[in-house]
Order: sequence, then C-alpha cells, then structure tokens
Amino acid sequence: MQSHREESVGWIITVDEKSATHLDDVVVELQAAGLRVNRVLTSLGMINGRAREDQWETLAAVDGVVSVDREQEHRISPPDADVQ
Repeated sequence: MQSHREESVGWIITVDEKSATHLDDVVVELQAAGLRVNRVLTSLGMINGRAREDQWETLAAVDGVVSVDREQEHRISPPDADVQ
C-alpha cells in the first residue's frame, strides 16, 4: 500500500511569458523532475500533469515555472439526488 507521500496528485503548472515560447523544453524538464504530463495548454502557458506531492518543490524549481498549484476537483450531485 502506498503512503500518502507516494500517491500522485494532479498539478497545474504555469510558466512565465518568456518560457512560453519554448514550452516544449519546460515540459521535458518537468518530466525529468517527475511530472507525468497529461496536457499542455500552449496558448495559456500551462501544463497539467501528475506527480507525487513531495515533488512540489522540485517542480517549482524548474526554470520558467511561475506557479505549481494542486489540481482542484469539484463534483455536483445529479439533478435527481436528495441533496443539491
């Protein structure tokens, strides 16, 4: 069984404008830092992926990264649910 620190979580990484012009290089560096990339949003300069929670500082230290934010999950009850 994996410990809490070993479980992967979703991350949204934002890069600065200068790095957005060579986003592929940043993606390679993030992958080397442990990120499993799910999606690259080139026009927004954002990368979505999964990594262990304890890798946050390593991801944030990649050159050009402005922020590393934990992905938020929201769920809505179906319309026929008792509580809305």
